[in-house]
Amino acid sequence: METPFIPPHCRLVPESQRYRRKVVRDLRYDGETLTVAIQGLGFSYAKVVFRDPSGFRVLDELDLREFWSTYSEPNGWLWEVVRGGWHDLERTRPSYWCEDGALREYLLIDDKCVSVLCADPPEIIDLGTDPIRN
Repeated sequence: METPFIPPHCRLVPESQRYRRKVVRDLRYDGETLTVAIQGLGFSYAKVVFRDPSGFRVLDELDLREFWSTYSEPNGWLWEVVRGGWHDLERTRPSYWCEDGALREYLLIDDKCVSVLCADPPEIIDLGTDPIRN
């Protein structure tokens, strides 16, 4: 049985607008927290913290072409996926169990995109600029 395609619909995470453009410098998971270190323009740094994620995956941007036209830089880089994302795909599996509304999905756009399933929104923590450059 073929899974029907659901076109993606996302909304921009407003706090991410502080960084118009960015690159991912590091991704760490310690068993409780997923932390993605980003570098913005002017050597500004921040970390995006997902607390207690239920799951995450990293895919090359080529594998997520349905998101490109609208949900990519320069339109934004951190999106909450309302429908048509990884979570909807997982829901098509008979063995997948998740209470309705218990998880939200976020998509961090980069060359390697990060999809995260978690109950709470991420926190973006500004780290300032590179102290070596100041």
